[in-house]
Amino acid sequence: MTLLAPALLLGLLGLAIPVVAHLLGREPPRPIRFAAMRFLTATDRSVTQRRAIRDWPLLLIRLLLLALLVVVLTRPSSTEQTGVAVVGEPHDAVILLDASRSTELRVDGQSILAHGVERVEQLLESLPSGSRVGLVTSDPDGPREQPSADPDVVAAALEEWLTGRQPRAGAWTMADALPSATALLRDVDGDRPRVVYAVGDATSRGLGSLPAAAEGGALVVPIPAVDTEQHRPEHVAIEEVRWEPAPELDPRALRVQAVVRRHPPSHSGDEAPERRVPVVLRVGSEEVARTTVDLPFDEAVPVEFTHTLLDEQSTAAAVVALDLTDDPMPSDDARHLWLSADDAIEVVIVNGDPSELRAHDEVWFLGTAATADDDTQRLRLHSLAPDQLESRVREKGAQAFRDVDVLVLANLRAPPPDIAPAIIERVRDGMGLWITVGDRVQADAYNKRFGELLPLRMREAVRVGTAPGRTEARAEGMAPADLDHPAFRSLRGDLGLGGTRARRIMLVEPDPQREHAIALSFTSGAPALLTREVAGGRVALLTTTIDRDWADLPLRPGFVPMVSSLLGYLADRRSGATGTELIAGQSRPIRTEQALTVTTPEGSQVSIAPDDDDQAVFRETFVPGHYRVNLPDEPSVFAVVVDPSEGDTRWQEIDPTPLDDGERRHVAVAVPRWRGLWWLIGLLLAAEAIMRWRGRRR
Repeated sequence: MTLLAPALLLGLLGLAIPVVAHLLGREPPRPIRFAAMRFLTATDRSVTQRRAIRDWPLLLIRLLLLALLVVVLTRPSSTEQTGVAVVGEPHDAVILLDASRSTELRVDGQSILAHGVERVEQLLESLPSGSRVGLVTSDPDGPREQPSADPDVVAAALEEWLTGRQPRAGAWTMADALPSATALLRDVDGDRPRVVYAVGDATSRGLGSLPAAAEGGALVVPIPAVDTEQHRPEHVAIEEVRWEPAPELDPRALRVQAVVRRHPPSHSGDEAPERRVPVVLRVGSEEVARTTVDLPFDEAVPVEFTHTLLDEQSTAAAVVALDLTDDPMPSDDARHLWLSADDAIEVVIVNGDPSELRAHDEVWFLGTAATADDDTQRLRLHSLAPDQLESRVREKGAQAFRDVDVLVLANLRAPPPDIAPAIIERVRDGMGLWITVGDRVQADAYNKRFGELLPLRMREAVRVGTAPGRTEARAEGMAPADLDHPAFRSLRGDLGLGGTRARRIMLVEPDPQREHAIALSFTSGAPALLTREVAGGRVALLTTTIDRDWADLPLRPGFVPMVSSLLGYLADRRSGATGTELIAGQSRPIRTEQALTVTTPEGSQVSIAPDDDDQAVFRETFVPGHYRVNLPDEPSVFAVVVDPSEGDTRWQEIDPTPLDDGERRHVAVAVPRWRGLWWLIGLLLAAEAIMRWRGRRR
């Protein structure tokens, strides 16, 4: 036990004050005259003094009260080690604080984010004198402070962020924010040690996503916001919700399917009992269905509801929610979606290499895969010949694709120069475009006609793996799919394309300046499936064929979910009432020529204006719920949901002290012990008042 202000112990000298008050504070005697006094003989007056204490209990209470007050002012505390280490010599540092959705988990009455802020305060108090420290958060809109010798700057920025601006909870990993921290360190002069203190939860997307060293040689020191030994509670989350028509029940009947998972606590026994959790379906403000599910630990449990829309409900906002009041992470207890009696995705496939033999037809495997999952995606496929496409566009222009959600160009020669602009216009307005290559695709022609849409420009088609002196080519395998790609985010486990063998592929030109994403790659590293968002639409490029001419991709079990998920991603579900499903924090591009307003789940209206390219971007998507876009032609809707990966709170094995023994200094914090004394002081004051009141009555 230590005293933070021991000099104030001199206040104990004041204990003499109550004693003196009890001895000298008596009232002087008052003479009382009465009638018979005149018959008494006057004598010399004698005066006696009494200095005895008569009210010992009251005196003891006052002495104890004064002594406790002095002890509280000295601030007694105990020193405890935090398990956190800092560099023992003056250095330059940036504190990286995790503010993602997973830090909302409440541990011991407060969120992991609040625990992380306490860790930051401990670090600021423990850095060696002369060190410079800055601040970065995983929230792109969070505070960003250059390293300085004044740690109060970081403390003030954190306080302003927490009380005024309010942290935004999105699906951000700490690895995504690490470059911002290293960029601040690069701007610091000098050759002192450079350290990034990463404070967050020790999950796969938190501290578990960080490397041991950052760009530029900066050391990354992971600091868990909550100690490993500290108990972290279990929580329940809705990971996925989707719906499909149920025409066998009613023309307007829908089947809503959800997946619920119970994430285990940090310390749980091998034989944990199942937990019964109520799940409800709400349409609008009305609860229309309820069920109860038994949840074991860490197991996906399906839940299904059936609902029939009313005649006037062509579009309905629905919520699948857990009826819980004590869940430590409530943001993933509900998942929002839009329902509609008719929300099919219109897909037009242009077959560039038709054949009477189904196995050799360019789009036969594609059509089979799409219809195999038709109940889930609600796909309507329409096939066009190349000459039919050209005649329609020449007759109607861009209006030929007015009702088309996805256009698939399957091994099609580049459309003529008067056709391509209509396709580009519709893609920029929100239509999805999927280009698959083959013998009929000429790279130069596609680059010239669709260069502004392609994720990367095409180079040439090659036979893969040809060895010198050999006449045959080795096949190219497929690497595991990137399940973090938005097109595959709803899929679980391996996509099922690992056995794919490709004999020919289309190479692409690397271009770091062009924004694109790679969803599939070959084992050599060459991209297999690339995507890009262009204005309001999305474009995908498959660098091999969807028939068996170049690869056996359509024979793999993962081809069906790949096609279904990719078409849903490209359609962006703009045409129907389900709207787009965005992860909290993702931007929503909207194609428009004039200003518009977006109604948020909280009921507020946000105005946004288009840029020079007639595109407006809505970025305030941090509140899960239903959003409405007031477009001039027809309203558009979308839903914001919590990224299910943020609910995975399983702790990773992380070394909290990567520093060598000779260069680190453990952080010890003073734990206050005086706060409980205030309650005792209050009780003594009440007892002193009662005793004085009883003394006056006597």
